Amino acid sequence: MAYIKKLASGNFQAQIRLKGLQPICKTFSSKALATQFVRQVEGDTELQRKLGLPACKSLAFSELVDQYLAQTTFRDKSARGRILFWKTTFADKAVHQIDEFMVDQVLHQIAARRTGSTVNRYKSHLSAMFTYLIRHPDYKRLGLNNPVRAESVGRYRENKAKQRFLSYDEQARLLAAAKQARWDRFYLLIIMALTTGARKGELLGLKWSDIDLSARLALIEKTKTDKPRLLPLTKPVIEELMRFREHSESLVFKSTVSPHRPHDIKQAWLFALERAGIEACRFHDLRHTAASNLVRAGRTLFEVGTLLGHSSPQMTQRYAHLAISDTLSMVDRVMGGLR
Repeated sequence: MAYIKKLASGNFQAQIRLKGLQPICKTFSSKALATQFVRQVEGDTELQRKLGLPACKSLAFSELVDQYLAQTTFRDKSARGRILFWKTTFADKAVHQIDEFMVDQVLHQIAARRTGSTVNRYKSHLSAMFTYLIRHPDYKRLGLNNPVRAESVGRYRENKAKQRFLSYDEQARLLAAAKQARWDRFYLLIIMALTTGARKGELLGLKWSDIDLSARLALIEKTKTDKPRLLPLTKPVIEELMRFREHSESLVFKSTVSPHRPHDIKQAWLFALERAGIEACRFHDLRHTAASNLVRAGRTLFEVGTLLGHSSPQMTQRYAHLAISDTLSMVDRVMGGLR
């Protein structure tokens, strides 16, 4: 980007700053001369980019990472750490020096100590950075390829999705233990999780302004799929909400430090699991449990997917095996008379 600045002396200073090139600064006696200089330099730069030389060679990979981080937000808190890993790994490289063989070697090293799913996360972040570079208006004419997408780069099998469903007895024990927690809103959080199937982050991000007590609805504005979702609230949940309701923009599950910061539930969660005698359970398993409760009650997978906010039917298929008894009953009713 170029700027022409009038100096106190009456001269005009042309300043040219372009990504991938050293800043250029020169003073002229008239604005017309400064403008002519800017156009000449920008024209030369355009030619260099078409040739695919200086801008590419001068852009360090670490600079690419910094630019990418400055304009990207992440829902996954661990994403930034994986991106900084790549910055450290290729700290001495320019972007054009990184090829598919380097990428494949590093991924192979990661795979020696991490799961396939984790390797794929590292791989996708690196690929996203190169895609950002290739599409950037200052670099798109360089004709760079994304080395991560090369056929020679290894592919890693995703881990099987963990599916843990709490039994009805475990659910009852967990709710009872939640009532004994030192944090007085923990029971509300657990019963909302079990009845709405919402994710932990979605619940902890709820504000009182998102709750419509009369309509028995909660609005989740920020979801994993970037689509707002309404959560129907049961009467027991409404009764519990009435105990704490506030007319403000504060969080429903606020911390003791700030009304705009969610409570840290780690200690309350571990306490409840220990008191309830439940093992190998994550908070996310309450979402699976809510889905399984619906399926076992005879609700369709489409209805379950709607409540959970799934972006595709395939995501809901993991619960299909829970509906097998209903499927058998359906087949008996419709086709059981065939001999």
